[in-house]
Amino acid sequence: MNLLATAGPFGISPSADQLMVINLSAILVGTTFNAPQKVIKWGGLVIAVVTTTCALWCGH
Repeated sequence: MNLLATAGPFGISPSADQLMVINLSAILVGTTFNAPQKVIKWGGLVIAVVTTTCALWCGH
């Protein structure tokens, strides 16, 4: 039980900086996903996924 208290799912325990990156990524997806241009729509999604993944697993 102590293991679950120190680390979340998949061994991740996000810090405040990581949570901020996740929230900013969610805002990016929310504002670009309804764009009429496919480049903006999918570009925002790809950038958000890569940024969130790097923030969680790269330890930045």
